[in-house]
Amino acid sequence: SHVSKQILNACESSKIKDEITLKSCIDLGKNFYRKDTGSHRVWCLDPIDGTKGFLRGEQYCVALALLEDGIPTIGILACPNLPFTDGSGSSSVGCIFVACKGKGCFQLDLEELSNRPPKRLDSSSAALRDLSTARFCVGVEQGFADPVGKCKEMAEHLHGRLADDGSGEILYAVRMDSQAKYGVVARGDAEFYVRLPKPEHRDWIWDVAPGVLVLEEAGGVVSDANGKPLDFSVGAKLTSNGILGARSRLQHEALLNAYQK
Repeated sequence: SHVSKQILNACESSKIKDEITLKSCIDLGKNFYRKDTGSHRVWCLDPIDGTKGFLRGEQYCVALALLEDGIPTIGILACPNLPFTDGSGSSSVGCIFVACKGKGCFQLDLEELSNRPPKRLDSSSAALRDLSTARFCVGVEQGFADPVGKCKEMAEHLHGRLADDGSGEILYAVRMDSQAKYGVVARGDAEFYVRLPKPEHRDWIWDVAPGVLVLEEAGGVVSDANGKPLDFSVGAKLTSNGILGARSRLQHEALLNAYQK
């Protein structure tokens, strides 16, 4: 409600005069389909990305991206339940990832009175973790993000085995909801992001674009399951299925190779 009021105040000179009209305009995003060939700028927002994580009191985020001619140029992930870590040993709960194309990616503390400066995230100078212990950051709902168990097969190929406790779980895995996973990989708390829903599934662009730019501007690589760049230019949904992300190009090549096995 507070956000709606702020937007209405900012749109005083427009035809949007009440909250119902505003929400209707926001919902038009689901019908967005690009038909023209001219310059095009689109903001996409997911106010609660990771709804189930939000309901469980676990990980979720507010995800915002600006697309210019189908290319994410600004990506923001506000993660209220994700600890801010800067390598100093201290941490606080709540962080925000901000990325601008060609300008890099930064992690900020959401704590209002924090004196911590923004931390630039850049994997290009970081030591690469050995593939045999590389960590996967994947969704909590395995039935959605990995319904056929392909991600587990990829992990077993890279790690040499699955967990020894009989659970069949990935040996080195961090599970959470939402695009916060992109931020976790971007800052080096994991090496791989894998999302492999059912073949017929297509993601909404606001479920993907903000996190993709965060990881890419931190030095990572993101593609569809065939190794091709994600296409945000055709409308409200992606046209490809599956997402593979990694902290570095070499790690992405290894991940893609494991998928193709």
